[in-house]
Amino acid sequence: MQDRSEAIHSSSWALTEPALPLRRGIMAVLAMTTTALGIHWLTALLGSGGIDALEGLVIAAFSLTFGFSCIAFWTMLAGIALRLAGRHPVTLQRNAPSAEDAPALARTALVMPAYNEDMGDVVHCLMSTLQSLQDTGEGDAFDCFLLSDSSDPDQREREREAMARLQRRFPTGPGLYYRAREENTGRKPGNIRDFCERWGAGYEFMVVLDADSRMTGQALLTLVRRMVANPQAGIIQTVPLPVGQRTVLGRFQQLAASLHARHIANGLAFWQGNSTNYWGHNAIIRIADFKACCGLSPLPGRPPLGGDIMSHDYVEAGLMRRAGRSVYVLPEIGGSFEGMPGNFIDDLKRERRWCQGNLQHLRLLPGRGWRPVTRLNFLLGGLAYLTAPLWLLMISAGVLDAVISSGAGRWVNAATARPDTVVPLIVLSLMVLFLPRLIGIVLATLEQPGHAKRWSLLRGSLLELGFGILRSPLMMVLYSGFIVRILAGRPARWDTSLRGRRRIPAGEAWRLGGPIALGALAVGMGVAVGAPSLLPWLLPALAGPLLFPAFLQVTSLLAPAWLPATPAESRRLVPVNPIASGGSRRQSAASVCPPPAEDYRPMPLQPLSVPPGRA
Repeated sequence: MQDRSEAIHSSSWALTEPALPLRRGIMAVLAMTTTALGIHWLTALLGSGGIDALEGLVIAAFSLTFGFSCIAFWTMLAGIALRLAGRHPVTLQRNAPSAEDAPALARTALVMPAYNEDMGDVVHCLMSTLQSLQDTGEGDAFDCFLLSDSSDPDQREREREAMARLQRRFPTGPGLYYRAREENTGRKPGNIRDFCERWGAGYEFMVVLDADSRMTGQALLTLVRRMVANPQAGIIQTVPLPVGQRTVLGRFQQLAASLHARHIANGLAFWQGNSTNYWGHNAIIRIADFKACCGLSPLPGRPPLGGDIMSHDYVEAGLMRRAGRSVYVLPEIGGSFEGMPGNFIDDLKRERRWCQGNLQHLRLLPGRGWRPVTRLNFLLGGLAYLTAPLWLLMISAGVLDAVISSGAGRWVNAATARPDTVVPLIVLSLMVLFLPRLIGIVLATLEQPGHAKRWSLLRGSLLELGFGILRSPLMMVLYSGFIVRILAGRPARWDTSLRGRRRIPAGEAWRLGGPIALGALAVGMGVAVGAPSLLPWLLPALAGPLLFPAFLQVTSLLAPAWLPATPAESRRLVPVNPIASGGSRRQSAASVCPPPAEDYRPMPLQPLSVPPGRA
């Protein structure tokens, strides 16, 4: 056993985190220094005559929002620097794992929870993944489970028929199994827990897939070999890139992720090391560790801030780290993809659920036993949404001050009178918000083969950047509304994700977006009358809300041909279904292979705060 352990430790597939405390210290110093510089210039701008209560509130809100942006800024810059240097973000090595000492595969289950999903899309994703896995010649090490929580009997019949088609398509290779639960207890985490209890003993690892997940066979093999070579690892997460959506919104969001997601993940892996987050899918998990330490208890109290935890994945990663197991993000593993909603309305439903889940995480901060990086991840997840009302508070304070004060208001007057302070503050803010994105666009454009593809990607990327600038203040308003609803006791629903290409007609767009647009118009008119010199400063924040109905309608349309697909799609790196999934005759449910024999072993629930002696 010792020889095997030493062989694994010396393998090129092993993961180490050299100088991790130093990395974290450097990132903390950079983020805090940049934040302090912004606070200094804002304080100098507002406090020339002393700081009153309102100005103190604005500075406090700015400190949180700007500090959050500075962490993201340095994280992304670190990811870009590592990429340019050719260094692995965790090990800091240059060399990729060698095929010569690749570990042997271990029994692995592909598990896909499903809840009233469109089975045509599910079959397409599963068949794409399974075909790519079969092409590697290593499919015998895997089994695949469709774990249904669907409530409709007709839907379950469609699921059985779909699995029967898959079983006929892949008579050899991965075993294909279907299970339907009678009750949707515990939602998706409960579904995964049920699998682990019944069949987890038969597998060393599981790869969790969403109903829209697609992964290449090579990505799956790499994940398994990384886990075998790293017995300290409990979870290894890939970076799933959204693909497949053809609407304007889909193209913009897919393009943004393809340009920037891996840089962000590189930076996170650099300073978080073995304490990164789990994102709930397209990740491999050591089943024994998951069963031992990731049974998810509900939060005390009633929803929306109590009950089932909506963003369960962050908490499961925290429980894994609390038990001393490592959680990694490995951005270099390509071939990991997911779907996404095709319009703003369906996308916002998902965002509202994530908002509720991330606010629930803030309740976990005082709990004992969490690792420091886990607490920071809980905090940053909450701030991703809480910064919205803070920005809205700062803007509202400036508007109110300008309207009730004589002239343009003290802050506009101070900005006009102190260009030596306001210009550096604006330049620093623009750098923090846009410099990493511009670098990412340049790098991606230079990698494209041929002038035509470079120009197409550059044009699409700049359009996406402009779209993001307009969208940001709109999301500020929408996120603030989400938080108000949650604090008012109105929980989000965990419904089936909608990933189709549903077009939003003009009437529905104006019905849903009109109130926000009219509110923004009223604010703009009030400022134009009461403080016209403030209006040029305010227009960038009003443009997105004013255009909300148009956003809803236009972004749900099919994208024009000149708006580029992602580089992965244009290079045909995304696994696709080689055979159409429709048109099959109906099959009897009896033709579906039953799941393997159960070996039930209960998975204990873990307390969200450990007793003082165990902390």
